[in-house]
Amino acid sequence: MKEDLYLKCILSMISTLDANVSLKNVFNELNPYFHADGAFINVFDQQKREVVFVAHCREDGETAPLGSVKPPPGLVPLRADRSSYIGSDIETDPFTKYVVQAKVGTVKSFLMLSLDQDGAHLGVVCFYSRFLDNFSEEQRVFLARLHDMFCLVTSNALNKILFCNNAELEYENSALKTSEEQGRRNLIRAFEETTPALSPLAAKIRQIGPTEVTVLILGETGTGKEVIADLVHRLSKRRNAPFIKVNCGAIAETLMDAEFFGYEKGAFTDAKAAKAGIFEQADGGTLFLDEIGELSPASQVRLLRVLQQRVVRRLGSEKDKKVDFRLIAATNRDLSAMAQEGSFRQDLLYRLNLFPLEVPPLRERRADIAPLSKLFLSRLVGKYGLTQKPLLSEQSVLTMTSYDWPGNVRELENTLERSLLLSNDSREIEVVLSSVSEPAFRRVPADGIGGARTLPDFETMQKDYFVRLLRSCSGRISGEHGAAKAAGLHPNTLRSRLEKLGIDFKNVGHE
Repeated sequence: MKEDLYLKCILSMISTLDANVSLKNVFNELNPYFHADGAFINVFDQQKREVVFVAHCREDGETAPLGSVKPPPGLVPLRADRSSYIGSDIETDPFTKYVVQAKVGTVKSFLMLSLDQDGAHLGVVCFYSRFLDNFSEEQRVFLARLHDMFCLVTSNALNKILFCNNAELEYENSALKTSEEQGRRNLIRAFEETTPALSPLAAKIRQIGPTEVTVLILGETGTGKEVIADLVHRLSKRRNAPFIKVNCGAIAETLMDAEFFGYEKGAFTDAKAAKAGIFEQADGGTLFLDEIGELSPASQVRLLRVLQQRVVRRLGSEKDKKVDFRLIAATNRDLSAMAQEGSFRQDLLYRLNLFPLEVPPLRERRADIAPLSKLFLSRLVGKYGLTQKPLLSEQSVLTMTSYDWPGNVRELENTLERSLLLSNDSREIEVVLSSVSEPAFRRVPADGIGGARTLPDFETMQKDYFVRLLRSCSGRISGEHGAAKAAGLHPNTLRSRLEKLGIDFKNVGHE
């Protein structure tokens, strides 16, 4: 082909930065010799894993946008090792056939130029025809001479795609941040709806939740310290990572190192396989140490060392492993007094007490009793498959709000569950509190008539409760729907208690 044609193509391409116009100009110069039905430039969008058509023109002069097409997995181009080549029959190139026919229509042959710059693949230029074997070797060589100019045109188009992708990504990130922020607000709102008296505490949780600060939760047993810890974790950046809960008072001193640090296979007699310790399990997430005041002085030293160095070593190992976790601790004890007495390390207390959260007892936040009762009764509806939520009588509400609840929220929840089980399926239940602060219950008559009956002794109440519980569980002790899980007891513990009460648990519930 004549040299002046090459110069005309160069001039027609540099006259504009618009890829569509540039392709149309060069197509008009070349087509008297190529006799193609059209041409296009496309690039592969790595971010979206799809082929994007950045320019297209037809023999009739029309420039129509083609959009993009996503090839199926496993379908790959055949031209990876060739800068340009002729496809005399498109049937021999399944990838090109899929991409072209998805957007252009019937194509029989093509002339392809791969665009590569600085070792990176930019895209391709393709002239196509509805006839077989339409292109020649001379045309392929000539098109290859225009490689650098097509790279310039394609780079400009690619920059626009990247800009649009970045703008789209920024929008998605902004929407995600908005969604996450709304999710955090919803968590706090739900917490405040069920515990309105803890609004000042909720404000502190909202403040420190997204941070990495160590949190110490203080409060009596049963006030809901674990609920607070869970809320702090769910508001943090680690919310999708592990949340490891440990009751320090439930681990024997002899097992402390194995549980917290883990061990390698063969580290001791029963170490049949390697096991990650609690610190490793919490790596990347949050570690919640409940009842931290129960740790022995030796365990306190080990915990302090991990908090300082952020490394652990399994029993039987010679290698240290870095760990990264956020620590939340809780206790019902006065750690400051313990530190003064020498039973709790002062330096450990300093590390734990960065941001204390004090949870008041239920007797100091009586406004929470009604919404908490509503929440617990709603849960019981699902747990026992009730068709409607039971209601508390007005007298019950008054009685409950005047009671001091020494067991706090945990006692309130257990009281409502036992009350429900002893209500004889009444729609309205009433709570009666005994003089020894042990809740007892009586059913409100359906017609609302009748005075309070004599309260049974505690053993009789327990027996009545467990018999009703067994019947509601069809005599099952263990399992997902067993009486043990409903009572919050280990199956063996429940069996032992039933035997002491003289309950024939093998027959109760199977009548």
